[in-house]
Amino acid sequence: MQVGLTHSGLSLTTPVSTGSVNTPSAVRRPNSGNVRPNDNRFPESPLISTRPLRYNVQLNQQLTSVQQADNYLSRVEGQLLQLRYATQNGRRGALLEEAAGALDNLLNHRLAMSQQTVDRNLAVTLEQPARVTFTLPAAQRLLQSDEAETVIFSVAGQRREMVAVALEAGSSPRQQVLRLNTGLGRFGIHATMDSQQQLSFSVEEKNWQQVSSQLSVRGEDKRFSSSFTALLARPENSISDTLSEVARQPQRMRELQGDVQKALEQLTQQRSHLFVQQENVRRRIDEMDAQYPAGDALGHARALRQHLEGSAGNYASVARAVGAQANLQPGTVKNLLT
Repeated sequence: MQVGLTHSGLSLTTPVSTGSVNTPSAVRRPNSGNVRPNDNRFPESPLISTRPLRYNVQLNQQLTSVQQADNYLSRVEGQLLQLRYATQNGRRGALLEEAAGALDNLLNHRLAMSQQTVDRNLAVTLEQPARVTFTLPAAQRLLQSDEAETVIFSVAGQRREMVAVALEAGSSPRQQVLRLNTGLGRFGIHATMDSQQQLSFSVEEKNWQQVSSQLSVRGEDKRFSSSFTALLARPENSISDTLSEVARQPQRMRELQGDVQKALEQLTQQRSHLFVQQENVRRRIDEMDAQYPAGDALGHARALRQHLEGSAGNYASVARAVGAQANLQPGTVKNLLT
């Protein structure tokens, strides 16, 4: 029995509500000789929510994440194309404001609308939470090795949390970074150093607001003052930042045309990646399904009933029939029962 679907899977074409907008062609899908026409078993959200036990928990989560990410990216792509069309054709007034406002709303509520499956660069993050990369104004002082110092970092909030990091004299920059990560890791902050020995940090996006506004540091009057000083975290510029700027100032569309094109290319690439994820899910579903032509299950049941009725009193025949049922694969039994 095949998995029942009420819809045809996720569309990878860009939905555009305005008929005059030229929509981009569908994302190219790799050719596959094994794919049968009109055989799309990727479940829709209503099917998952109404039959949550149809798949295991891990597969359920993967199904939901892929759908949420693709839905969000397709909406952003559609609104961005509408806004670009409106600005290129000299539109003014309500149409332009509507397109700009819709795009700005999507970008402002990205985490909620995508259920944290899309990061600030419109990259899909199915396996791990979205993160924000940022810099700190006085970060390079942390790599100084001339004096030992105990540095205390603090994050305020409902309760103040503090962590101490012991920076030793004579330590290499890499050793200092390791010590930083041991301490800052308690706040979910991770430090990295590039080939030019420039420090950058990252934190899960859900914690970014708190870190960006409430992170402070205190030293021993060597690298840092002996009183707590606020550290103003500066996030790296992202694709969503650029698109937000375009949405708020549509007149800059021509000036930022190159960045807008890069954003569209990123959207196409990420949705192609999601298509691969969908194909992986379909294969897993195929492995769970026992494929029967329509009516086969009922036919087998009737044949078994006739055999049992005709074998009344024949213990050996009945035993063989019962034994055959006991040896059916679990997936086959579940499909017959659902």
